[in-house]
Amino acid sequence: MELSSIEERIRSRRKYSVKWTEHPQEILPAWIADMDFGIPPLVKEGIAEAIELSEIGYAPYKLTLDYLEAFSAWQLEQHHVSMDSSDMIPLTDVIQGFYLAIDTLCAKDAGVLFLTPSYPPFFTSVNATKRRLVTSELVLSDRRYQIDFDDFANKAKQAGNGGAILLCNPHNPTGRVFDREELSLIAQIALSNKLWIISDEIHADLCYEGSVHTPIMAIAPEVASRCVTLSSASKSFNLAGLHTAVLHAGSPEILARLNSIPAGLRGSPGSLGLLAGKIAFGASAAWLKETVLKLDSNRKLLFASLEPYKNQVKSVIPEATYLAWLDFSQSQLKPTAQHYLLEKGHIALNPGETFFEGGTDFARLNFATEAELIPEMIKRITSCLPA
Repeated sequence: MELSSIEERIRSRRKYSVKWTEHPQEILPAWIADMDFGIPPLVKEGIAEAIELSEIGYAPYKLTLDYLEAFSAWQLEQHHVSMDSSDMIPLTDVIQGFYLAIDTLCAKDAGVLFLTPSYPPFFTSVNATKRRLVTSELVLSDRRYQIDFDDFANKAKQAGNGGAILLCNPHNPTGRVFDREELSLIAQIALSNKLWIISDEIHADLCYEGSVHTPIMAIAPEVASRCVTLSSASKSFNLAGLHTAVLHAGSPEILARLNSIPAGLRGSPGSLGLLAGKIAFGASAAWLKETVLKLDSNRKLLFASLEPYKNQVKSVIPEATYLAWLDFSQSQLKPTAQHYLLEKGHIALNPGETFFEGGTDFARLNFATEAELIPEMIKRITSCLPA
């Protein structure tokens, strides 16, 4: 099939997708984090049945319980961690969980520490809740992004008693999967400084061979007691538009404080999101396994194709996620790498400056698409590089 036909087919199917509708048709989208692979067939069937029955009313409480219990069973089976459904709060999305946890748990004068580059809502959630923003930059060493633990420990002290560590694991945008030793050190730093841990683990199911996700609350009971874990079916099963997520509170104290916020202010997921999440976690593991294999193939193709240009585009193959963090600092693409690639290469990536201050030479690429489009992405990117 010709490249134009593949792109046309995707566009015709994704007509309600911001990824494919934000830019003119000559722009190849490789930005916002969703996949072009559709959704699990059983999820599609379940949603279709509900619509056929004209059943899109208020969700019964049992459906909420079924969703939370499916997530609980998934966490135990896939990640070997016990998260009881009675310790969970259903939310509309993980970002909402950032705001809720920070605003409810963190002292008004405290700081919130996270690693940069970072998912942009980390910045906005800290600023919007009027806490102090404290960051520690990941260091690229031996072709792997590493935590500078001396700096991280110092920054944790700056956050102060009653602050928090906002963790993203697996990490967006670098794709790092932090191992048990690293997580143990993060946890020790949190405990010694009396910091809460708010852990975004939305990409946990998208780890590649050789990398294993460990929920930070599983490190030790005393860690869990200060930990909020946030997740969703949205990345693993491509369901972001249904706005359904889970918050797990690691202690009764945390759960009580979060539940002190009136439910009407927290909001709640809709029936289709709860149904889709229940089916995804309960019966779609085989679909996810096949999808991760596709992503892995695309990942290897993308980075093998970038290798000849390693002096102009620095990149580290991600251990998880379907996102590539690209450094164009040697190529001098101005005014920013993302803007130059959009205007000259007709390819849309996420701008690096939204992930950390001074990140104008960086951009984030989404490779969760049809494999035939990966060479076209490379072609458009490399057309912008200096000879």
